[in-house]
Formats: sequence, structure tokens, C-alpha cells
Amino acid sequence: MPTVLRQTSASPTSKTTSQAAPPPPPVVERAGCTVGYAVTDQWNNGFTAGVSVTNTGSRTLTPWTVTWTFTAGQRVTHSWNGDYSQSGSRVTMKAVSYNLTLAPGATVDIGFNGAFDHGNPAPAGFALDGASCTTR
Repeated sequence: MPTVLRQTSASPTSKTTSQAAPPPPPVVERAGCTVGYAVTDQWNNGFTAGVSVTNTGSRTLTPWTVTWTFTAGQRVTHSWNGDYSQSGSRVTMKAVSYNLTLAPGATVDIGFNGAFDHGNPAPAGFALDGASCTTR
């Protein structure tokens, strides 16, 4: 008896590789804050002011930095509870050795003396570690 061989065509096998989606980038929560600003004394061309900054975020900031912009050319001449620098109208106030940590819900009070030539309106654009603050 003759033998019949049947050929079957093999379908190409497709390999399914399961690749997991890359993990999402870590969420970095920005700081949140509220700020109070008050001029406590003023004379001919100078003033004393206080800035009260509350960390409303959920993470502790160590160290912290507060910034703001003067709107009439004012200048910081001396500060306490913060180490200041100023470039044009932009003021940067950094934590000092005894108040480096600002925990959630905590407040730091910064004070400074300043000078002005053309009025002394309140500054604008307060920010804590780059995140905009609301003013109270």
C-alpha cells in the first residue's frame, strides 16, 4: 500500500512579549504656603517690615527659601531670622542655622529693614521654594 504523506504548512508563530508600561515619574509635591506681610515702622526713606510664612504643604522643607518682588524699587538693608540677597527688585530670603526646618503647619517670622525712594507699597509674588504663596 502506498504511503501518503501529508504536508501541513506551519503557520508562523507569533511571539507575544508582554512589556510592562514604564512606571510613572515620581510625584514631587511642591511646597504650599500662606504669607502675611506688614510694615511695622516707617520713616522718611526707610521702613521695618515683617514677613510671616506658613508651610501649608505636606512635606517638611529643609532648608527653605522665600522670595518676593518689590514693586517700587525698595531695597532690603538688614534682615533677621533669614539671610537675604537682592537682585534688582527680587528678594531672596534663605533659612539660617537656627530655623532651617519648616514643618507642615509651621510658621517662620522673618524681619528686615529696608529703604525706598518712591513710596513703599507691599511687595508681590511671594513664593516658598518656588511655589506661589497666598497672602493673608
